[in-house]
Amino acid sequence: MTEQNSEKRCDYAQATDVGCVRELNEDSIHSADGLWIVADGMGGHACGEVASAMAIEVIDSGFASHGSLDNAIQTAHQQIVKSGKENLSQSGMGTTVVAMTGDQMQYQIAWVGDSRAYLWDKKQGKLTQLSEDHSLMVRLINAGLITPQDAITHPQRHMITQCLGSTEIASVKVDQVVGDWESHQQIILCSDGLTDEVSDTMISEVMNSHMSIKEKTSTLIKSAKNAGGRDNISLIIIESPIKGNYSIIERIKKFFGI
Repeated sequence: MTEQNSEKRCDYAQATDVGCVRELNEDSIHSADGLWIVADGMGGHACGEVASAMAIEVIDSGFASHGSLDNAIQTAHQQIVKSGKENLSQSGMGTTVVAMTGDQMQYQIAWVGDSRAYLWDKKQGKLTQLSEDHSLMVRLINAGLITPQDAITHPQRHMITQCLGSTEIASVKVDQVVGDWESHQQIILCSDGLTDEVSDTMISEVMNSHMSIKEKTSTLIKSAKNAGGRDNISLIIIESPIKGNYSIIERIKKFFGI
């Protein structure tokens, strides 16, 4: 499934695919009202897709009510834990999440788990990972115990340290980044079904092409499937709302309609 649209002057394209191995797509994606979310569910049949869909629903509702991504994600965690305790068939379900919102000047990204956010700078031809995985591999790399190259083939490379729905923690640690939009930027939100199969170098090659963002999402999905597609694959590409080279003063005036 690939879609393209515009929300609050941010053009975007989204795509999700079951992949080549899984029978069920446990990922959920959301793009509406200036809020973009990718949630990667886990827990098997009748569980992972429930957790990811619940995360989307609760975060969307909570953010619309209170305007806080952090609080909305915390509420989603609590709701998933509660549902897992009350329904035996959903016990152990969970989901990672990466969400983005913003206005005409800034963007805000929040995440839990190993679903990622990247910034693509078209002017510099540079891809930057904005999020840091909540994973065992990142902890080992940061501690100097293994190298990033070691992590690629490490037997515990898929182990995450937290997710929404984990009964081991009362609240999750929601990491966030805030940045200023520039006209030549795009942001990618994605599940690890993309990044486990497609390297940053390959993502950069696709993003550096002259394809539309809709074509880029389709191409990245195909690349992940051609590499094995061992997991569900989801991504959203969001264009900067700035359609020209405005100075900061001009941007402020534009924002307030001066």
